Amino acid sequence: MTGSPPPWPDVAAFDTAVQRAAFPRHGRLADAVVERRGGLMRRMEGANAVAYVLRASDGALVLRCFKERPTPALRLRYEALEKWAARADADAEGSWVPADAEWVEEAVRIDDHWWPAVVMEHVAGDSLRAHLEARAGRREELTLLADRWRGVLAWLDGLGMAHGDLQHDNVRIEEGGRIRLIDLDAVWTSELSAEAPREYGHPHFQHPERLRDGHGDRTADRFSALVIQVSVLALAVDPGLWDDFHNEDNLLFTAEDFALPMATPLWFRLAASRSVEVRRLTALLDGACRGPLSEVPPFRELNAPEPTAASAPSAGWTLTTPVPAPPIAPPLVPVPPAVPAPPTIPVVPSVPSMPSMPPVPTVVPEAPPPEAADRAAAPGAEDRTIPFTRPVPEARRGTPPARPVLIGAGLALLMLLAVLIGVVR
Repeated sequence: MTGSPPPWPDVAAFDTAVQRAAFPRHGRLADAVVERRGGLMRRMEGANAVAYVLRASDGALVLRCFKERPTPALRLRYEALEKWAARADADAEGSWVPADAEWVEEAVRIDDHWWPAVVMEHVAGDSLRAHLEARAGRREELTLLADRWRGVLAWLDGLGMAHGDLQHDNVRIEEGGRIRLIDLDAVWTSELSAEAPREYGHPHFQHPERLRDGHGDRTADRFSALVIQVSVLALAVDPGLWDDFHNEDNLLFTAEDFALPMATPLWFRLAASRSVEVRRLTALLDGACRGPLSEVPPFRELNAPEPTAASAPSAGWTLTTPVPAPPIAPPLVPVPPAVPAPPTIPVVPSVPSMPSMPPVPTVVPEAPPPEAADRAAAPGAEDRTIPFTRPVPEARRGTPPARPVLIGAGLALLMLLAVLIGVVR
């Protein structure tokens, strides 16, 4: 009957063993020693493991020691990745994006017991976080980085693989710009579909649904890949975002931003970006946060759309800006300013003449004074005098004047009375 396994060592125990080079005397760790800078050993501590940079006869290595006892599935995961790496390198030399990794069952000796660890290729280069901090605002460099990032995503998608924990410290940029991926504990492949990983990614890069239920398949990277793409392109045009929203544990977004789409200051800043592409991707990320994980857009939608002569109207976000009209060149010869036209006074149209109607009797006014008659008879008098015409109401337009008719009727009545008086006499 075997006893229970010894308790798992803590980080301090691993630190001591690594400083003493308590490694096996065979394999890649046979002559390895920890690398030091400024008298301190080079180490990086994450949520699930602590990693040490070692120097060996065949170059630099990274030793990843786990903080908790790993599951049997983790060993199977790394064994499967070794086969994938060999297959990918056979298809195209140097195409393997993740760092080479090997599971070593007896890697570190502590208290007379051997403990497993992962020995990885040391990827020389900056983390994505350090790379962006040093280059925020360099539009050409970060636009090129975004293009290469899309290429990495297409490569993973073509293999049917998902990294499972894309974040600022797991993405490395080598000298020359090649992108590599480290920390392969959550990698998904079809062969590993039944071996669910223990971890589900960094909360500042993952869809809230994945953090709740541990969803994992070949689409697991879509959300975090979109988060990284938006962050890279946004920093290319607005370097102030780094000081305003980076907190040493993220790029720009936090889990709170994903829980409150379009309701935090970062969303408003990105929605007002002067980059059309940043606004387009921000709209995609906003929709991804509001919907289920299964509806996060695929990697191909991270590509900038081809320009078209006219774009169809879309509901919700306005992702294009109107192009201003080109300025009008000034005339070669000075042109006097146009005189503003006087306000138009409505003119009542004159009543058309009707030749067939009999003339209407009128009353001849008294003769004008001699001076007025002379002025009226003078040549060109009609050109100098502007008569004023009172507008005629619409209902009475074309009706002869009523005053001459009444006068004529009165005269006729007087004549009739005179005749009647003569007859009576």
